[in-house]
Amino acid sequence: DALPIFSEDETLKKKVSKEITYFGSMLFTRCVSGTRVVPRGESKTMGNDKFIGFGSSTEKYGNPYMTAACAIGLGEDECDEFFARLDKAFKDFFAKRKKDDAKK
Repeated sequence: DALPIFSEDETLKKKVSKEITYFGSMLFTRCVSGTRVVPRGESKTMGNDKFIGFGSSTEKYGNPYMTAACAIGLGEDECDEFFARLDKAFKDFFAKRKKDDAKK
């Protein structure tokens, strides 16, 4: 099942943001390096300053997204390993999500 990332419902947006952040942690624990996930509408306060769209390049970016960085000279085997780990993270994420939904 896909994430309803385009919803304007605030409760649903918070749920999706939490799931996207969780997926980012899954990438990290599976050693999928160079990735960053950015939930939609995230805000952080540091001191007296509030940053809307925290982690994104703009306050009004409409969708959550994931970036992946690589270095010049990345080999084909390294690229294949990255995609294998990314694929496993997606499979694990959706399996956990299905299991959690079945508990409800």
